[in-house]
Amino acid sequence: MSARTQVELAGVDVSGLDDPGRVLVRDVSWGIERGEWWAIGGGPASGKSALLSVAAGLSPPVRGAVRIFGRDVGRTHDSEPAVARQEIGFVFESGGGLLGRLSVAENIALPLRYHQNLDPAQAQARVDALLRQAGLEGLGALVPSQLTVALRQRVALLRALAVPVQILFLDSPFRGLAPSGIRWWLEFLRELRARRVADGEPVSLITSSYDFHALREDAERFAVLERERFRVLEAADEVAAYREDAGPPPQTSNGC
Repeated sequence: MSARTQVELAGVDVSGLDDPGRVLVRDVSWGIERGEWWAIGGGPASGKSALLSVAAGLSPPVRGAVRIFGRDVGRTHDSEPAVARQEIGFVFESGGGLLGRLSVAENIALPLRYHQNLDPAQAQARVDALLRQAGLEGLGALVPSQLTVALRQRVALLRALAVPVQILFLDSPFRGLAPSGIRWWLEFLRELRARRVADGEPVSLITSSYDFHALREDAERFAVLERERFRVLEAADEVAAYREDAGPPPQTSNGC
């Protein structure tokens, strides 16, 4: 494990999130280094969501070791993985896992309440700034059920970025989006990366996707889940071939 490695999986088996008894991906050995942008491809039920959850320390592996910032999350004291996870943002698929009883602003403010000692005025200022950054001014008082799935995903992204994170996991953020919605995400993530590099604090991005069509110009590392195996694609022609074989997913949302 190098000094730049933030997450390392060694001999990891991953089970389904809804079916812990079923192994979806076997013997994963994978390292995420500081500032990398990974694209993880795979078809339906291939284990993309489950793999990201294990790599982020949210779910335990069936077998093997997971080290986050050098700590083995299966062997350290309970509080240590919790501290490490404060440096990790996670945007869940299909609506982002927002709390339905809270407003948009309250959802975004949750990490500020739990991880930073901000008074209400400071927290509100941070939330307002994030909403402006994402072009979502005026939505703070709404509840998630009043938003489209695409907008809930954007709000979940802001919640993940409310406190400075070193790693951001994005579980199929482009699913069902029209090209305009995909462009919004890519532009936002490009600006985020550039800003963090300029500040001397690069952020690592791990994005799962049905194929690599949207990510081929931005992601630097690619891997696919096939036949219960995790395979890194080292050559550009491998990435292109996988994308052509997979084809784009169906578009069901206008991205707004």
